[in-house]
Amino acid sequence: MKKINFKILILTSIVCLLPIILGVYFYNELPEQVAVHFNINNEPDNYFSKQGFVFGIPFMMVAIQIFVCMVSDLSDKNPEANKKAVSIFKWIIPSITVILYIVTLMIALGKVIDIRKIAMMILGMMFIVLGNYTPKTKGMINGMRNLDEKEYKKIARILGYTFIINGLLCFISIFFNQYVSIAVVVLVVIEAIALYSYKLLKKK
Repeated sequence: MKKINFKILILTSIVCLLPIILGVYFYNELPEQVAVHFNINNEPDNYFSKQGFVFGIPFMMVAIQIFVCMVSDLSDKNPEANKKAVSIFKWIIPSITVILYIVTLMIALGKVIDIRKIAMMILGMMFIVLGNYTPKTKGMINGMRNLDEKEYKKIARILGYTFIINGLLCFISIFFNQYVSIAVVVLVVIEAIALYSYKLLKKK
């Protein structure tokens, strides 16, 4: 019977909630409306109330984290073989939550930060982590679970290299203007569509 790793689930959920401490500490200094989303020109285009930012976002991320952990544990056919990789993947959402919460808090307090560069750095970090651990998984990637081990390892290795290259492109883009970042994101989307189309073609 498949089991949920409650130890990591609880620990990562607590990490998602830790930024609330900072939010409460600076609560009186925050504006009533906090910018939580920015366009490509680094201009805010969506706001949360002060209460929604300080408390709502961390709890929302906890809900997402619980869902991800449960789906990951219940769908993994090789939990022992994938234990290390899955553990790393489960720390992505908590890490992003802490980084973006602190950055958003600093902007709300008047600090000037290029959110595009932060976003591309996070995206690059995610891709490099995924690229490093994807080849080390066993039957974990959806749509490839029916392949034999040799075929799976070969395709997982190609995906790993692709993720790492995408990650490096994300990091490189921060040294250029916003249109280079857009081009990198479009490239990643095209790759995803191409891979999904290939999967459908193989099914036919």
